[in-house]
Amino acid sequence: MRTLPTVTAANYFEPEIETAYMGATQVKSFLQCEEAALARIQGKYRTAPSQAMLAGSYVDAHFSGTLPVFQAQHPELFKRDGSLKAEYLRAQDVINTMEASDLYMLLMAGEKQVIRTGEIAGVPFKIKIDCLLSAETCREIVNRFPEMAEALGPCEGAIVDQKVMRDMEDVWSEEERRKVSFIQFWGYDLQGAIYQAVEGHMLPFILAVGTREDPPDLRCVWLRDGHLSEKLMELEDMVPRFQAIKEGQEKPRRCEKCAWCRATRRLTHADSYPPDVERDVAY
Repeated sequence: MRTLPTVTAANYFEPEIETAYMGATQVKSFLQCEEAALARIQGKYRTAPSQAMLAGSYVDAHFSGTLPVFQAQHPELFKRDGSLKAEYLRAQDVINTMEASDLYMLLMAGEKQVIRTGEIAGVPFKIKIDCLLSAETCREIVNRFPEMAEALGPCEGAIVDQKVMRDMEDVWSEEERRKVSFIQFWGYDLQGAIYQAVEGHMLPFILAVGTREDPPDLRCVWLRDGHLSEKLMELEDMVPRFQAIKEGQEKPRRCEKCAWCRATRRLTHADSYPPDVERDVAY
Protein backbone atom coordinates (compact mmCIF):
# COMPACT_ATOMS: atom_id res chain seq x y z
CA MET A 1 0.00 0.00 0.00
CA ARG A 2 1.47 3.35 -1.04
CA THR A 3 2.27 5.98 1.58
CA LEU A 4 0.31 9.17 1.15
CA PRO A 5 1.90 12.58 1.79
CA THR A 6 0.86 14.55 4.85
CA VAL A 7 -1.61 17.34 4.11
CA THR A 8 -0.94 20.75 5.67
CA ALA A 9 -2.30 24.26 5.28
CA ALA A 10 0.85 25.18 3.33
CA ASN A 11 0.65 22.36 0.77
CA TYR A 12 -3.13 21.81 0.63
CA PHE A 13 -3.43 22.89 -3.02
CA GLU A 14 0.01 21.74 -4.22
CA PRO A 15 0.06 19.40 -7.27
CA GLU A 16 1.45 16.48 -5.25
CA ILE A 17 -1.43 16.70 -2.77
CA GLU A 18 -4.07 17.26 -5.46
CA THR A 19 -2.78 14.14 -7.23
CA ALA A 20 -2.69 12.02 -4.08
CA TYR A 21 -6.09 13.01 -2.69
CA MET A 22 -9.58 13.61 -3.99
CA GLY A 23 -11.55 16.56 -2.60
CA ALA A 24 -14.97 18.17 -2.85
CA THR A 25 -13.78 20.70 -5.43
CA GLN A 26 -12.24 17.91 -7.53
CA VAL A 27 -15.43 15.85 -7.43
CA LYS A 28 -17.50 18.82 -8.61
CA SER A 29 -14.92 19.54 -11.30
CA PHE A 30 -15.04 15.94 -12.57
CA LEU A 31 -18.83 16.12 -12.70
CA GLN A 32 -18.62 19.20 -14.94
CA CYS A 33 -15.91 17.90 -17.32
CA GLU A 34 -13.65 14.93 -16.64
CA GLU A 35 -10.93 15.97 -19.09
CA ALA A 36 -10.77 19.55 -17.78
CA ALA A 37 -10.64 18.26 -14.19
CA LEU A 38 -7.69 16.00 -15.03
CA ALA A 39 -5.95 18.84 -16.86
CA ARG A 40 -6.26 21.01 -13.74
CA ILE A 41 -4.77 18.30 -11.53
CA GLN A 42 -1.89 17.84 -13.97
CA GLY A 43 -1.23 21.59 -14.09
CA LYS A 44 -2.14 21.88 -17.78
CA TYR A 45 -5.18 24.09 -17.23
CA ARG A 46 -5.42 27.05 -14.89
CA THR A 47 -8.11 29.67 -14.51
CA ALA A 48 -7.77 32.95 -12.66
CA PRO A 49 -10.09 33.36 -9.67
CA SER A 50 -13.12 35.52 -10.40
CA GLN A 51 -14.01 38.62 -8.39
CA ALA A 52 -16.79 36.62 -6.73
CA MET A 53 -14.35 33.90 -5.67
CA LEU A 54 -11.89 36.47 -4.33
CA ALA A 55 -14.68 38.20 -2.41
CA GLY A 56 -15.59 34.89 -0.79
CA SER A 57 -11.95 34.19 0.02
CA TYR A 58 -11.67 37.68 1.51
CA VAL A 59 -14.45 36.87 3.98
CA ASP A 60 -12.96 33.44 4.74
CA ALA A 61 -9.57 35.04 5.41
CA HIS A 62 -11.15 37.54 7.79
CA PHE A 63 -12.78 34.85 9.90
CA SER A 64 -9.69 32.60 9.87
CA GLY A 65 -7.46 35.48 10.99
CA THR A 66 -5.34 35.48 7.83
CA LEU A 67 -6.70 38.62 6.14
CA PRO A 68 -3.38 40.58 6.18
CA VAL A 69 -1.64 37.67 4.43
CA PHE A 70 -4.48 37.33 1.92
CA GLN A 71 -4.37 41.05 1.13
CA ALA A 72 -0.60 40.90 0.62
CA GLN A 73 -1.02 37.96 -1.77
CA HIS A 74 -3.74 39.73 -3.80
CA PRO A 75 -2.79 43.32 -4.61
CA GLU A 76 -5.53 43.30 -7.26
CA LEU A 77 -8.01 43.90 -4.41
CA PHE A 78 -6.84 47.51 -4.14
CA LYS A 79 -7.05 50.69 -6.18
CA ARG A 80 -3.96 52.74 -6.90
CA ASP A 81 -4.64 54.91 -3.85
CA GLY A 82 -4.56 51.84 -1.61
CA SER A 83 -8.30 51.67 -0.91
CA LEU A 84 -10.34 48.53 -1.55
CA LYS A 85 -12.13 48.16 -4.88
CA ALA A 86 -15.92 48.25 -4.76
CA GLU A 87 -16.36 44.46 -4.93
CA TYR A 88 -14.25 43.98 -1.81
CA LEU A 89 -15.89 46.87 0.02
CA ARG A 90 -19.07 44.86 -0.49
CA ALA A 91 -17.27 41.87 1.02
CA GLN A 92 -16.53 44.06 4.04
CA ASP A 93 -20.25 44.91 4.21
CA VAL A 94 -20.98 41.17 4.30
CA ILE A 95 -18.49 40.74 7.16
CA ASN A 96 -20.12 43.59 9.10
CA THR A 97 -23.55 41.99 8.66
CA MET A 98 -22.23 38.61 9.79
CA GLU A 99 -20.58 40.11 12.86
CA ALA A 100 -23.82 41.85 13.84
CA SER A 101 -25.59 38.46 14.10
CA ASP A 102 -25.19 36.63 17.42
CA LEU A 103 -26.17 33.28 15.90
CA TYR A 104 -23.83 33.66 12.94
CA MET A 105 -20.90 34.50 15.19
CA LEU A 106 -21.61 31.50 17.42
CA LEU A 107 -21.61 29.30 14.32
CA MET A 108 -18.16 30.70 13.49
CA ALA A 109 -16.86 30.33 17.06
CA GLY A 110 -15.13 26.98 16.59
CA GLU A 111 -11.73 25.77 15.38
CA LYS A 112 -10.93 27.27 11.97
CA GLN A 113 -9.62 25.65 8.78
CA VAL A 114 -9.41 22.12 10.19
CA ILE A 115 -7.74 19.64 7.83
CA ARG A 116 -8.80 15.99 7.83
CA THR A 117 -7.99 13.05 5.55
CA GLY A 118 -9.84 9.77 5.06
CA GLU A 119 -11.31 7.45 2.45
CA ILE A 120 -14.56 7.16 0.54
CA ALA A 121 -15.04 3.98 -1.51
CA GLY A 122 -11.34 3.25 -1.11
CA VAL A 123 -10.33 6.64 -2.55
CA PRO A 124 -8.15 8.97 -0.41
CA PHE A 125 -9.89 12.28 0.38
CA LYS A 126 -8.85 15.54 1.99
CA ILE A 127 -11.08 18.24 3.45
CA LYS A 128 -10.58 21.64 5.05
CA ILE A 129 -13.42 22.54 7.43
CA ASP A 130 -14.11 26.27 7.73
CA CYS A 131 -15.26 25.96 11.35
CA LEU A 132 -15.47 22.86 13.57
CA LEU A 133 -17.76 23.46 16.53
CA SER A 134 -17.39 21.73 19.89
CA ALA A 135 -20.28 20.01 21.69
CA GLU A 136 -20.14 22.79 24.28
CA THR A 137 -20.61 25.52 21.66
CA CYS A 138 -23.48 23.57 20.10
CA ARG A 139 -25.18 23.41 23.50
CA GLU A 140 -24.71 27.15 23.92
CA ILE A 141 -26.27 27.77 20.51
CA VAL A 142 -29.29 25.60 21.35
CA ASN A 143 -29.70 27.28 24.75
CA ARG A 144 -29.70 30.73 23.20
CA PHE A 145 -31.55 29.79 20.01
CA PRO A 146 -34.00 26.94 20.76
CA GLU A 147 -35.01 26.80 17.08
CA MET A 148 -31.56 25.26 16.42
CA ALA A 149 -32.32 22.21 18.60
CA GLU A 150 -33.33 19.95 15.70
CA ALA A 151 -30.05 20.63 13.92
CA LEU A 152 -27.61 20.72 16.84
CA GLY A 153 -29.03 19.11 19.91
CA PRO A 154 -27.72 16.83 21.20
CA CYS A 155 -24.52 16.37 19.18
CA GLU A 156 -20.77 15.98 19.68
CA GLY A 157 -20.04 19.05 17.58
CA ALA A 158 -20.85 20.38 14.12
CA ILE A 159 -19.22 21.16 10.79
CA VAL A 160 -19.86 24.71 9.59
CA ASP A 161 -19.05 25.70 6.01
CA GLN A 162 -19.12 29.41 5.24
CA LYS A 163 -20.36 30.59 1.85
CA VAL A 164 -20.47 34.07 0.30
CA MET A 165 -22.80 34.23 -2.69
CA ARG A 166 -24.44 36.73 -5.02
CA ASP A 167 -27.85 35.65 -3.69
CA MET A 168 -29.66 32.52 -2.53
CA GLU A 169 -32.24 32.27 -5.31
CA ASP A 170 -32.90 28.99 -7.13
CA VAL A 171 -30.67 28.47 -10.18
CA TRP A 172 -31.57 27.17 -13.63
CA SER A 173 -30.13 23.69 -14.26
CA GLU A 174 -29.58 22.76 -17.90
CA GLU A 175 -29.27 19.12 -16.89
CA GLU A 176 -32.66 19.02 -15.17
CA ARG A 177 -34.31 21.70 -17.34
CA ARG A 178 -35.71 23.45 -14.28
CA LYS A 179 -34.63 25.68 -11.44
CA VAL A 180 -33.04 23.91 -8.48
CA SER A 181 -31.88 25.01 -5.04
CA PHE A 182 -28.54 26.82 -4.96
CA ILE A 183 -27.43 24.03 -2.60
CA GLN A 184 -28.02 21.38 -5.26
CA PHE A 185 -26.75 23.53 -8.15
CA TRP A 186 -23.39 24.26 -6.52
CA GLY A 187 -23.00 20.77 -5.07
CA TYR A 188 -22.97 21.88 -1.44
CA ASP A 189 -24.82 18.71 -0.45
CA LEU A 190 -22.11 16.60 -2.11
CA GLN A 191 -19.56 18.63 -0.19
CA GLY A 192 -21.45 18.05 3.05
CA ALA A 193 -21.52 14.29 2.43
CA ILE A 194 -17.75 14.29 1.85
CA TYR A 195 -17.06 16.35 4.96
CA GLN A 196 -19.25 14.13 7.17
CA ALA A 197 -17.68 10.92 5.87
CA VAL A 198 -14.06 12.10 6.12
CA GLU A 199 -14.45 13.80 9.51
CA GLY A 200 -15.81 10.49 10.69
CA HIS A 201 -18.26 11.37 13.46
CA MET A 202 -21.33 12.11 11.30
CA LEU A 203 -21.52 15.59 12.78
CA PRO A 204 -24.31 17.94 11.61
CA PHE A 205 -23.34 19.89 8.49
CA ILE A 206 -24.36 23.56 8.52
CA LEU A 207 -24.04 26.13 5.75
CA ALA A 208 -23.50 29.68 7.06
CA VAL A 209 -24.33 31.85 4.05
CA GLY A 210 -23.95 35.56 3.43
CA THR A 211 -24.89 37.34 0.21
CA ARG A 212 -23.28 40.24 -1.64
CA GLU A 213 -26.68 41.91 -2.06
CA ASP A 214 -27.31 45.46 -0.86
CA PRO A 215 -27.96 45.04 1.99
CA PRO A 216 -26.42 41.59 2.52
CA ASP A 217 -28.64 38.68 3.54
CA LEU A 218 -27.74 35.92 6.01
CA ARG A 219 -28.99 32.37 6.22
CA CYS A 220 -28.14 29.28 8.23
CA VAL A 221 -28.98 25.98 6.47
CA TRP A 222 -28.84 22.54 8.10
CA LEU A 223 -28.44 19.75 5.55
CA ARG A 224 -30.30 16.76 6.94
CA ASP A 225 -28.31 13.58 7.58
CA GLY A 226 -30.68 11.45 5.50
CA HIS A 227 -30.09 13.60 2.43
CA LEU A 228 -26.33 13.59 2.97
CA SER A 229 -26.39 9.79 3.29
CA GLU A 230 -28.08 9.61 -0.12
CA LYS A 231 -25.42 11.90 -1.62
CA LEU A 232 -22.69 9.76 -0.04
CA MET A 233 -24.07 6.69 -1.81
CA GLU A 234 -23.93 8.63 -5.08
CA LEU A 235 -20.33 9.59 -4.33
CA GLU A 236 -19.37 5.99 -3.62
CA ASP A 237 -20.53 5.11 -7.13
CA MET A 238 -18.73 8.06 -8.77
CA VAL A 239 -15.33 8.40 -7.19
CA PRO A 240 -13.72 5.07 -8.18
CA ARG A 241 -14.02 6.14 -11.82
CA PHE A 242 -12.63 9.60 -11.06
CA GLN A 243 -9.69 7.99 -9.26
CA ALA A 244 -9.09 5.64 -12.18
CA ILE A 245 -8.97 8.67 -14.48
CA LYS A 246 -6.41 10.35 -12.21
CA GLU A 247 -4.29 7.20 -12.28
CA GLY A 248 -4.48 6.89 -16.07
CA GLN A 249 -6.52 3.69 -16.02
CA GLU A 250 -9.57 5.20 -17.71
CA LYS A 251 -9.94 7.84 -20.39
CA PRO A 252 -11.67 11.05 -19.28
CA ARG A 253 -14.80 12.19 -21.08
CA ARG A 254 -15.05 15.66 -22.60
CA CYS A 255 -18.08 17.85 -22.01
CA GLU A 256 -17.47 19.82 -25.25
CA LYS A 257 -18.92 22.91 -23.57
CA CYS A 258 -16.29 24.29 -21.19
CA ALA A 259 -13.34 26.59 -21.90
CA TRP A 260 -10.88 23.68 -21.82
CA CYS A 261 -12.83 21.74 -24.43
CA ARG A 262 -13.14 24.80 -26.67
CA ALA A 263 -9.41 25.49 -26.39
CA THR A 264 -8.41 21.90 -27.19
CA ARG A 265 -11.06 20.97 -29.75
CA ARG A 266 -9.73 19.56 -33.02
CA LEU A 267 -11.92 20.19 -36.04
CA THR A 268 -12.44 16.88 -37.86
CA HIS A 269 -15.71 17.13 -39.79
CA ALA A 270 -18.56 19.31 -40.94
CA ASP A 271 -21.84 19.23 -39.07
CA SER A 272 -25.02 18.84 -41.10
CA TYR A 273 -28.15 20.91 -40.87
CA PRO A 274 -30.73 19.78 -39.96
CA PRO A 275 -28.47 17.71 -37.73
CA ASP A 276 -27.85 13.99 -38.08
CA VAL A 277 -28.65 13.19 -34.45
CA GLU A 278 -26.63 9.99 -34.24
CA ARG A 279 -23.51 11.61 -35.69
CA ASP A 280 -23.58 15.24 -34.57
CA VAL A 281 -24.59 14.67 -30.93
CA ALA A 282 -21.40 12.65 -30.50
CA TYR A 283 -19.42 15.68 -31.61
